[in-house]
Amino acid sequence: MNKPSVPQPVSVTQPIRWMLTATPQREGKEGITTLITGQRSYTHQRMHTLIVELALAGPVKVLIGGNRYDHYRINYALAAATPFYEYILAHHIHLSRAETCYQMVELLTQTQADPVPCLILDLLTAFYDEGIPGREIDQLLFEAILQLRRLSQRATVTVSAHVEEKRSQFLKVIENAADQVERPPAPSFQPLRQSNLIG
Repeated sequence: MNKPSVPQPVSVTQPIRWMLTATPQREGKEGITTLITGQRSYTHQRMHTLIVELALAGPVKVLIGGNRYDHYRINYALAAATPFYEYILAHHIHLSRAETCYQMVELLTQTQADPVPCLILDLLTAFYDEGIPGREIDQLLFEAILQLRRLSQRATVTVSAHVEEKRSQFLKVIENAADQVERPPAPSFQPLRQSNLIG
């Protein structure tokens, strides 16, 4: 049987070593809590790239807080990278999803703290629900942060989150709780050089 052609893998803009070694670990910690923020297109690209890289290296937990997990992108990227992609999809990527802030806190609480890297996609999406009282949302958010700290005691934890105008303070709280924050690189502009005029 002919092997079907597959698309090229997701481009890797930064090697996985960046996530593991970019910032010195705090004393007594084995992991790093990293926040990836910025435009959704940027955070989705970065998180999906990390999923592929980590899955190729071993097991990874993926906790989905929104509906932005692209199964096809992950599947095609792994299929392009290794003939063993079916095994990796079945045994390395452990998916869980939370649609509400209550489910997110419960999911984080039930996630075992072990050396397996943990990625949380769109953490704050569920916390922007305006139908839940502010005080209750605040309590749930801080409980989620406590659970992230618990998980980061044993493994590298990477979170993606976006700001929303009505509750912009939420992202700042997550930034302050993270060991490091990654944002899209600033565009570089080359200064225009004036042509030498010959008089």
